[in-house]
Amino acid sequence: MTSMHSSRKHKVLPATNTNRKPVTINAWAVWIAAAIFYWYEMILRAGASVMTQGIMDTFTINATQLGLLTSFYYYSYVLLQVPSGMLIDKIGPRVVITFSCILCTTGTWIFASTSDILIAEAARFAVGAGSACAFIACLKLASDWFTPGRFAFIAGLTNMLGTIGGTFAGVPLAKLVNYTSWQQATIWLAYAGVAVTILCWVLIRNKPKKPVGPSTPEPTVSLRKSLFVLAFDKQILLAAVVGGLMYVPVSAFAELWGVPFLMSTLEVNNEWASFASTMVFIGMAVGSPIIAKLAFKKRSYIKIMKLSAIGGATCFLISAFAKSIGYYPTVAVLFFAGLWLGGQVLCFSVVKERIPNQISATAMAYTNAILMLSGVIFQPFMGWILDRGWQGSLDSAGARIYSSQDYQNAIFAVPACLLISWFILKFCRDSHPKLDY
Repeated sequence: MTSMHSSRKHKVLPATNTNRKPVTINAWAVWIAAAIFYWYEMILRAGASVMTQGIMDTFTINATQLGLLTSFYYYSYVLLQVPSGMLIDKIGPRVVITFSCILCTTGTWIFASTSDILIAEAARFAVGAGSACAFIACLKLASDWFTPGRFAFIAGLTNMLGTIGGTFAGVPLAKLVNYTSWQQATIWLAYAGVAVTILCWVLIRNKPKKPVGPSTPEPTVSLRKSLFVLAFDKQILLAAVVGGLMYVPVSAFAELWGVPFLMSTLEVNNEWASFASTMVFIGMAVGSPIIAKLAFKKRSYIKIMKLSAIGGATCFLISAFAKSIGYYPTVAVLFFAGLWLGGQVLCFSVVKERIPNQISATAMAYTNAILMLSGVIFQPFMGWILDRGWQGSLDSAGARIYSSQDYQNAIFAVPACLLISWFILKFCRDSHPKLDY
């Protein structure tokens, strides 16, 4: 591992070099098209949060079963991360993204059209499979179309676009669900997927004609050796685990349990609750590029991630007492929680600095696979906490009704994960590049 890491030293440029290469319109067009797909799949991923009661009524399931149903997205998403990264490195992002768009669209349509829980789980699995390449493809294109010093900032912008997708899965989607039904709203999301597919095929190109990074060629790295490095580099593993723990507020709270928690605790409808929950996404959208630039300025990913973990944990601990502080203070606290969580995306920058660019998609995929286990584990785990506290109340459709105390007990898992991530960061090392932005 040490020898491979040292092979990147020839890529480090003097910090005093002030030459900056302009970013072309083509580079932005390629990245924006891929980022729109990431934005779209984030809507599909987080949309269930404003449909929880409707889904539970349709399939007659409890909270644990709902958590399992929605987490089928993550099963395929995690399993296909490394294969997706390898495909992107091998054949390029354009074909992989386009096919993935088609798979997402098809899975979404099936999910909306069935009343069979097994088919719904398979459809959710298909959407997760289609979404697997979205974020890592954006990072691969950022690596190929932008200079190395811009990578953290573009990664932050990518995260911003994704979190904006999460905001569309809040109030706008909740209004659509209330106006029609969760099934009809999901069908319309499938129609939107057709447009995204066409856009990606037309605009995305794999690589620029002239490399934008350092002209010194990198040594060839075999697939076997690259996988060995990824599997046994402790720093990469730690960065991925930290990223996963810092993503729990999104995967478990904002994408699923935040809306029902706020509805129960604050006694508001799904539109008001989704607006408050969406503040996590909006905060991350604002915070991701800002924190990325701050990390570049301070020349430290790890210090900034520690600050993010503590700030986020504090805010989510406060939000767990939403019933006591009221609606609008909760909205503000969740916004600041998301703002702090903008540092989560820096885990990918930590990993990128330890691997050659030619396997960057595979490395990002490996990291993202571990990171996304947070959804696999914590969506059903928080549902299990709810079921443990359930007192026997049912709604008219026979679905379980949980108390505000049950939801509060489940939400405490979020700040706990952030505090654990802060502790693990004590064992992580910085590998920040001395590159011009």
